[in-house]
Amino acid sequence: MRQVFLATFFLTLVTHSCFAAGSNSDAFSCSLSANETFLEQADRFMLATLRYVPVEATQAGYHGDAKAPLDTLLDDQSPETIAAQRTLFLTGKSCFAAVKTSSPEDAADLALLRDSIDSSLFELDTLQTYRFRPQDYIEMIGSGLFFPLTSNRGTEADRLTSVVARMEQIPRVLEEGRQNVRQADPLYIDTAVQESPGDISVITQIGSMIPAGSPLRSRYEAASQSAQAALSSYSVWLKEDLARRPHTVTWRNGSSKYAKIFAFALGPGTHESPDSVLASAEADLSRVRAQMYTVALPLHEQWFPDHHTHADLAGDALQNKVIGEVIDRINDDHVEPGQLLDKVKSQAAGIRAFIQQKDLLTLSDRGNMKIVATPEFLREEFSVAGFHSAPVLDPTAEAEYWVTPLDPKLPKEQAESKLREYNNWMLQYLTMHEALPGHYTQFEHANSLQPSSRRVLRALLGSGSYEEGWGEYGVKEMEDAGYANHDPRFVLMVDKIRLRVIANAILDIRMQSRDMTDSEALDLMQNKAFQTPAEANGKLRRAKLTAGQLITYYVGYHQWIELRNRIQQQEGSAFSLKRFNDAALDEGPLPIPILEPLLTARLVSH
Repeated sequence: MRQVFLATFFLTLVTHSCFAAGSNSDAFSCSLSANETFLEQADRFMLATLRYVPVEATQAGYHGDAKAPLDTLLDDQSPETIAAQRTLFLTGKSCFAAVKTSSPEDAADLALLRDSIDSSLFELDTLQTYRFRPQDYIEMIGSGLFFPLTSNRGTEADRLTSVVARMEQIPRVLEEGRQNVRQADPLYIDTAVQESPGDISVITQIGSMIPAGSPLRSRYEAASQSAQAALSSYSVWLKEDLARRPHTVTWRNGSSKYAKIFAFALGPGTHESPDSVLASAEADLSRVRAQMYTVALPLHEQWFPDHHTHADLAGDALQNKVIGEVIDRINDDHVEPGQLLDKVKSQAAGIRAFIQQKDLLTLSDRGNMKIVATPEFLREEFSVAGFHSAPVLDPTAEAEYWVTPLDPKLPKEQAESKLREYNNWMLQYLTMHEALPGHYTQFEHANSLQPSSRRVLRALLGSGSYEEGWGEYGVKEMEDAGYANHDPRFVLMVDKIRLRVIANAILDIRMQSRDMTDSEALDLMQNKAFQTPAEANGKLRRAKLTAGQLITYYVGYHQWIELRNRIQQQEGSAFSLKRFNDAALDEGPLPIPILEPLLTARLVSH
């Protein structure tokens, strides 16, 4: 799962609000200056929106100027700035509705920009999640403190000074959270309470980086004391005040709102609907299960000869028994709890070598990816892994592939369940999806796109189905190229992931818009998709917290496969997989329907 702060930029703009009421009132004018192009005008708009979200701006590599140094600010969620932000989006909507473009590339960017502005106004006017998601304030603080520590911009003293300035604003942010959030679903309250210690952990980490004799030390100590007191008070308020209030809002959006969330998640040009995706996914569930049974049967006969292929069973019961026993044996091959990160690092080197040997695509020569433990404050959302790309405005900076370590306090049986789910074969899939040839490779290509204004626009407004679909498509290409010599253990794990991707789509649609119950969701995951209880319970929570995100894997994967097949058919014997992959990635994360004509013009007509 790609780290989502920038992928869902416009939807989070409102959740994370603005930094100073009125300060941006004249930051964007629709009037074109002399010889200004559409892309330059769009760039002005993008920078205006970034100034409203300094935490997001830092991650994008935009740092403001001396008058408004964004790296020292946390987002402001006051009503005045939310209103000012809405005015900015309405101005942008009116402005870009009248724009006419002269090139296919500009037309693609314009479609992306218009759709993203509409999604932001939908958030402002309809969803208004800043009013009932108390965890968003905790997550924004954690991001604002943590991500500058991964930067190499300026000196460490400069970065720490900026972060301490952000720490000083934590009481203000949390007070705005109390004022904005008047009711909340218990799930959101519980999530905020669980994530709060992660912010304290980051504050402690900052303290360990400031020497005792530093002039910054006394300022840090004061900021740390007030910030930790505010976080503690916020947690008490969540549990003893907000949790006791009646609430009418829930995590479930309902069919009407979800239809809009679905459309914005897939982006402009996509003609799918919740009904069409649900029907397709439920048909694929049976197809992939049958495929897994075919792969598992020879292993079952080899490993369990005395079970006689369970001839007394039939249908789903037979498939579940045979596949389940084989998967259970494969799951025995896993690391010890403290070895997870080291194992992923060693596997990544072999995966990179295979990609180079098969010449599947062009890999980055920047060498800027680090494989590190997931930041503590994000481990609720990224319970297994995630990816954080280099800033779009600073593409040579550090990119991070996160692997979430096991909580040492986790009961032994729960830890074993998670390690078995992420056995040594499954870990290889994880690295392919998140890093090579997945999200890291994808964003290294995107970060080379020129001009830089186009790169910024497509990165900040990037299509989730393009991104997550590429992660799954990349694994498919590794499998097709013969990774691990087509070892059936790897093939089964990839098919198991296909089932998970299918189940993700079903969960997202049925839970958010069709009243699917927790027990029905767990039955789907555990009895149809072979997920362990730990994995199923984690995904159940995620399906409630991230409406519209879990569909992107399934839809995007099929869009990538279908796009490649169409291009291959058009090019015939001239088709080159590497050329296709590089060309598609070089355009950046556009929705596939918008990407296709650009790609066709580039590949087929030459």
